[in-house]
Amino acid sequence: MSNISRRAVHTYLVETADTEPTYLRARDIASDLNGSPKAVAQYLSQLQDDLADVSLEQWGRSKSTTWRVEVDES
Repeated sequence: MSNISRRAVHTYLVETADTEPTYLRARDIASDLNGSPKAVAQYLSQLQDDLADVSLEQWGRSKSTTWRVEVDES
């Protein structure tokens, strides 16, 4: 089991997000947080609807999904 938490992924997204779109992959987040890319990908899917101040959207699929992260300006 991965030692990474949903909260850690949430915090990472909030700290990384900007008003300009940022594109991230689960494997890169997992590397920064010393966790499993599979766990990060699951948390990203869960957080997609839960984040109030950050927009998180699946952007592309190839070998791994790219996620578009941006601070909502509302």
